[in-house]
Amino acid sequence: MEQSKENINLNVGVRILDCDHRQMAEVIHELKTASLANRDQSLTVPLLRKLAHFTMNHFAFEEEMMQSTRYPGMAAHRLNHRHLMGKLGALIAHHDRGGHPLASNSLRFLHEWHIGHVHSDDLHYGLWLNAMG
Repeated sequence: MEQSKENINLNVGVRILDCDHRQMAEVIHELKTASLANRDQSLTVPLLRKLAHFTMNHFAFEEEMMQSTRYPGMAAHRLNHRHLMGKLGALIAHHDRGGHPLASNSLRFLHEWHIGHVHSDDLHYGLWLNAMG
């Protein structure tokens, strides 16, 4: 089941990325809180948009870092970013157009893609980056 935000290690060993990951987790936590308190889209859609905007900026920064450090896994990492943003965009469109409340499976998806991406793609990049010095 979902861990509380306090129990999740979002560190990849790169301070600026670690800070972004924690901020993204905070928005996901806000979404969970808002969806439990307000079963319509009045709070959740703006928070989803906030998450999408923040995530897009984070991914762009991360990709700039990967390019400048010549990260060999950049192409696959970038592809995962595009895939995640597509899914997040579809989730926003679904909730925005239909006025649907944010369902528990959507919250679980957001939590899992965030944690999964940090613990796989971003961790590999962080380890590689720190090994490069």
